[in-house]
Amino acid sequence: MIIALLLFCLGLVLIVKGGDLFIDSSINIARSYHLPEIFIGATIVSIATTAPEGIVSITAAATGHTTMSIGNAIGSTICNTGLILGITNLIVPSRIKGRFFKVKSIVLLFFFIVLSFLAYDGWIAKSDALMLVMLLLGYMVLDTLILRYKNNQNVRSDKEVLGLGDKPKILFFFCIGIFCIIGGSNLLIDNGIYLAKFIGVPESVISLSLIAFGTSLPELTTALVALKKGHTALSAGNIVGANILNITFVIGSSGMVAPLIIEEQNLVLDFPVAFLMILTLSVPCFFKNKISRLQAIILLGIYVTYITTLYNIYIYNAYKRIYAGINFR
Repeated sequence: MIIALLLFCLGLVLIVKGGDLFIDSSINIARSYHLPEIFIGATIVSIATTAPEGIVSITAAATGHTTMSIGNAIGSTICNTGLILGITNLIVPSRIKGRFFKVKSIVLLFFFIVLSFLAYDGWIAKSDALMLVMLLLGYMVLDTLILRYKNNQNVRSDKEVLGLGDKPKILFFFCIGIFCIIGGSNLLIDNGIYLAKFIGVPESVISLSLIAFGTSLPELTTALVALKKGHTALSAGNIVGANILNITFVIGSSGMVAPLIIEEQNLVLDFPVAFLMILTLSVPCFFKNKISRLQAIILLGIYVTYITTLYNIYIYNAYKRIYAGINFR
């Protein structure tokens, strides 16, 4: 039990550190090949920061634990919106300037409705997953075009970013980052499953809470750094972007590996809570151009209520099974 818990924590550390290395090296590799700065920000960085969720969910799907794939993606969305944005905006409310955040919010709402529709029959088939991946590609193109129009940035040359002698070092850290994320993901999943079985908690509950929180640590770190530097709006935009990628990239890529089972709890609790959080975050910003402390309190309250309900349902079902067993005897 103690060894499994330590290995679980080691998996979290490897994922966070590996994610940092992977992000930094991905950016430098992209720049070395003369990719536009605007393209790097809109696509590579976004996907890199969601790599922990993606690899954890893909690994879970490949090993037959598809409920963990869905739980991790939806749980990360709930954690990003309720816990991370709730805490950061409770400390310092975010000012939302321009239309970029609003456009992303509309895209997030639309993508989540599409996901809910696809999941209504109880599973995400490979054809459904392909549709989510196509939405991801469309989002990346839209993101790049909007940012290009907004900022009108030029391509940076190779010499401005790194020298030729740095490339082997960057490739080395790129490989180390991937290795850490994959290794950490396996430790997280294997020991998360063991802990779930040991204490009798379903895999879906573990993935929706502990594993989702662990894979959201990069977003939490980014949000706290942005808060410290005064870039609160950047943090909010990144969270919305990460949620879009959880829906399209994480669930889509996992569903391409194996069909994903959607449990009844996902449809009656997890999806509605995630949608409620997205509405609470997005709708007021269309009128006030900011994320207020009241929104933050509501988001944080929904998150705490959700986690409490999640474990209360488990406890209730556990007592129900015990009571049924006693009566059967």
